[in-house]
Amino acid sequence: MKATRKSLGSPCSSVMTRQPNSCQLKRDRYSLSAVLSWKQGLLCGLAMVVSVMPLCAQKTRYSPSFGAGGKPSVNVVRNSTFNTNPTADEETCFPWKLAAVRPTTVSITRLKVPPNARDEFEKACDTSNKNKFGEAEQHARSAIDKFRDYSAAWVMLGVILEEQHKTQEARHACSHAAAIDATYLPASLCAAEVSARNREWEQVLNAADLALDLKSEGDPYAYYYRAMAYLHMNNPVEAKKSALQAVEIDVNHDEPSFYLLLAQIYEREGDSANAIAQLQQFLKHPTDRQQEDAAKRFLAKLESQQSTK
Repeated sequence: MKATRKSLGSPCSSVMTRQPNSCQLKRDRYSLSAVLSWKQGLLCGLAMVVSVMPLCAQKTRYSPSFGAGGKPSVNVVRNSTFNTNPTADEETCFPWKLAAVRPTTVSITRLKVPPNARDEFEKACDTSNKNKFGEAEQHARSAIDKFRDYSAAWVMLGVILEEQHKTQEARHACSHAAAIDATYLPASLCAAEVSARNREWEQVLNAADLALDLKSEGDPYAYYYRAMAYLHMNNPVEAKKSALQAVEIDVNHDEPSFYLLLAQIYEREGDSANAIAQLQQFLKHPTDRQQEDAAKRFLAKLESQQSTK
């Protein structure tokens, strides 16, 4: 899951960045590459910047970042509980905030990961957070060498490879994670993120539907990717349904990008009033400065259009 090429596209696409934690990824890397943030923009021109992007592309890194969202920099504090609750803490390295989406059970395979593999995973997380992707890739691959069925390490590798624009390798890594554990939510989100950054909307929709089939309680990201795919497939009605579900689940406003996506959907429907309301909601929460400026310009444009009616 850096807003510069960067975890919920390109100037006219959509995607996200890492979450605030010991292993945070940034949203500014992809310039809202395929996302809302974890990198940044849907409409071309002004909307190019505000565009719906992949989550990884939208998010902002905290030390140096991955994905699609956008938050102010903060000092990174190492998670001292990484070794006491490893399966949960691994996911803090991803572009999606999955703390509220914890499954009630954990696969036995994930519990078998040896300490030396987890150590390499944490190093991959830390170096990726410092934008040292070549080094991070080595650590992720080392974690996998030490335990081939390490699904979290495969997802981490996919995130890192996509940061380096190694799309096919990233896609393979995400798929491998899903092959190891078909119930592992980050594997499906990883596939959706990679496809979103590359504007492959049918694949984004398929990956989002697979994530929804897992019935992970509290997961707004599958709906986010689904809404993004439908919007780019010219189906704003279905896009709005999914986007509203994502916002409803995100009660703590962890992903302001969801509001930005909704604003794009309402604007596509010609509903300027609701688009303005969503942009105003988006601007109430901390986000990437570039996204914030673009959202303000987009808001000014819509308000100007309304005043002339």
